[in-house]
Amino acid sequence: MPITDVTILSRCSHCRQLISETTVKKDNMRLMVSELVWCESCGAETPEVREVEGRQSAVEAERATYPGNPAVPDLSAAEYRRQRGSGRVS
Repeated sequence: MPITDVTILSRCSHCRQLISETTVKKDNMRLMVSELVWCESCGAETPEVREVEGRQSAVEAERATYPGNPAVPDLSAAEYRRQRGSGRVS
């Protein structure tokens, strides 16, 4: 059975603190807003950011599958030019 309801998280755009959770039908989902919301931790009205619940954990899980970057040698500029001239560094 397809998912029809999603939970929308409203967060402060500055500190990312959770302000509210709302469950809506997928057809009525609205993530782009220009409204200001009161943030307790900032003590001010800030722009609201909305995202689907579980999005951040899905992004982190995908990033964990990426291959690591190869180690970069710590060379001074002069050493790099010297190695590049000899053909050891590409």
